[in-house]
Amino acid sequence: MDADLLPENLSSAYKAFFDSAQSNDILEPKTTVMISIATSMAIGCYP
Repeated sequence: MDADLLPENLSSAYKAFFDSAQSNDILEPKTTVMISIATSMAIGCYP
């Protein structure tokens, strides 16, 4: 991710959210990936 795309405070907040969502003990890894893809697509980022 290019650091220039977001202001520092938003970049830090996003990274904290992303890291906590990726390292959980509740969801299976496959479910976590699917949620990440769906979230990205919901905001307009398509593969």
